[in-house]
Amino acid sequence: MTRLCLPLSPVRSPFTAVAVAGVLALAGCGGGGSLSTDPDTLPVFVDGFVSKGPVSGARVCGVWIIAGVQDAATETCTTSGSTGAYALEMPRRAGLLSVVATGGTFRDEATGAATPLRTLRSAVAFDGVGNNVVAQVTALTEIMVQRAQARGRLDTVTVAAATTEVERTFGVSGLTRTRPADITARDANLSPTPELLYGLANAGVVGWMAERGITQLEQALGTLSSGIAGATLYDELAAYRAGIKRVITANPASGLNSNAAAYSTLVGLDFGRPPPTPTRPTIVEQAGTQRFAVRWLIDDLFLIPIGMACVTNVPASVAPATVLAAMQAHAATYGTTVTSMTPVSKCIGAGQSITVDWSQTSTNPWGTALWGDEG
Repeated sequence: MTRLCLPLSPVRSPFTAVAVAGVLALAGCGGGGSLSTDPDTLPVFVDGFVSKGPVSGARVCGVWIIAGVQDAATETCTTSGSTGAYALEMPRRAGLLSVVATGGTFRDEATGAATPLRTLRSAVAFDGVGNNVVAQVTALTEIMVQRAQARGRLDTVTVAAATTEVERTFGVSGLTRTRPADITARDANLSPTPELLYGLANAGVVGWMAERGITQLEQALGTLSSGIAGATLYDELAAYRAGIKRVITANPASGLNSNAAAYSTLVGLDFGRPPPTPTRPTIVEQAGTQRFAVRWLIDDLFLIPIGMACVTNVPASVAPATVLAAMQAHAATYGTTVTSMTPVSKCIGAGQSITVDWSQTSTNPWGTALWGDEG
């Protein structure tokens, strides 16, 4: 094979020139050698931070997952530093990189207590091109992994879907690329950067745990993951925002507590909404008001046969011409016209297809419509 010595792309910190020199030497560059043009001979440098605040002393292991199957021979491990930083030199593959952090300790942002970590995971797709992969390991990446596994298996497709889901839910961007800000640090960056928003959302987990009386991080992350799956997370929205405020006020040195309420609402949490309950507006015809039966030019307005509309609860002070003009204006938006409007003594139960309550506010200029014969 022809060998050609080419410059390597800059290697991401914390790797040093010593590591680069080692790669060059292994590849045959330096001392008159040359570098193979085969990219499979080059390692992939993986780095990131284990953050729940910063987790020091965690054993961090990376392994490649190819087509849903873990390649155990590629597993490489290291230990995170005092800031949670870790770095791995992995054999080159194209697939999904799984990173698992176990053990170590972090400072609980809500209580300040040194807290042991059990496990946090992350996963990043890699196409085999380039020298570097960034893989942050956080509480939110653990939820992402759980949501990916719930889709059948851990692979590039399920991780992509779960990443989008978690980023939307917790209002963060760059889930595996962005390093969450340490909100326990003195004089934290107070600008609404992606790092700060991620840091607040990530720290909000333990704040929410304190609000809810949950003591185990693993239980909390499982509950949040299940809430996303079951569309019940909205029930936790108020407590989660209170949890973010709790961790802000618990760390005054950061400076965030100068406006804790504002920062607690800064993160764009999208915990969903309760499913709407279809209801029909209650229409009660009031004494002393006017009502009119209205006929349309065609019987398939709104794409269904409607017969006639009846307008009720029109105050006596409103001129019939005003009612007719409003109904004509609305009918015009559907490309039809009102052919007649006749005073009647009763609307409800009269057999009309639509009852219009003039007294109820609506996006329509003529009140709230009640579909169907309510008699």
